[in-house]
Amino acid sequence: MAGLDVVIIASFLLAFKAILIEGSEVAILSLATIKQIGTKNVFLGVALGGLGSVVTFLIVEQAFLALKTVSDALINLIPGVVILYFSYRFLRGFVKYYFRGKSFRAKMEKWSDEVVEKDRKHSGSVTTAEGQIPFSIGNSLPVFSITMTEGFEASLILAAAGAFNLEWTLVGALASLILLIVVCAFSYDYLMQVPRWMLDLIAGVVLLTFGSYFFVSGILIYFHVIS
Repeated sequence: MAGLDVVIIASFLLAFKAILIEGSEVAILSLATIKQIGTKNVFLGVALGGLGSVVTFLIVEQAFLALKTVSDALINLIPGVVILYFSYRFLRGFVKYYFRGKSFRAKMEKWSDEVVEKDRKHSGSVTTAEGQIPFSIGNSLPVFSITMTEGFEASLILAAAGAFNLEWTLVGALASLILLIVVCAFSYDYLMQVPRWMLDLIAGVVLLTFGSYFFVSGILIYFHVIS
């Protein structure tokens, strides 16, 4: 296992960045569609997606923790590979938004339009007196689908970080959730104003740094054991 100080810092930062980036997309989508879809549909979709993400985290976390009973090298190698994979994803996002001129705002607007359109089709274009889509489990599914997708990715990173230090992983995740809630309480425009390429670059560098550290540590431990 890697040094304690590095493990604590890595677990906190990995969790913080994972929740901040994946959670910000869910928050933006929710706030952008809440007037058309309705508060209950959005909240139910987010709640169900969040619950599914927690279950995913617990399952994957247990799988990673089981590696400790097998090999110290594996507990560094496999989570390290997962972290490196997501560092590639974030750095690819940085290239897309910074160098290729893709618009994060356009992406989120497209997602929002697709969610609203799916709910309109599902409800048969029926609306309430407030002009919103009626509340039902079916009408919450489009929000659930996106929340679950983003949450699944965050859960894998959290589980990988938690394999090294679960307590500081949870602290990092909680700190990021609180930050998102505070920002969303004012306006989702604040989330949109932060350059997405910058968030992806920072997250990619953080994950690349610690993913490489843990992966190399696992290799060194493996060769130390067999030597």
